[in-house]
Amino acid sequence: MARRRSGNSHTTISITWKDKDELRRYARELKTTKNGKLYESDAELFSRILEYYKNNSDARKKEEPVPTYPNKTSLDVSQPDSSHEEAK
Repeated sequence: MARRRSGNSHTTISITWKDKDELRRYARELKTTKNGKLYESDAELFSRILEYYKNNSDARKKEEPVPTYPNKTSLDVSQPDSSHEEAK
């Protein structure tokens, strides 16, 4: 499961600048101000794209969020890892 600090509603996701530039091409214009056009934030854009993906994808949603990296408690202990066998 994703770890959260209490009181935080947002997280930081690391993506390449190339991907961010591509993502921003899908941003909707919200309004025009005296300084120029205002577009939706990355968080709003990500939420909108995620909602579209959930509704239009064949991908299966997992019951629980999964961690990005494995840790000792998430390893399946029922099957021993052959890379750690002792030499005979």
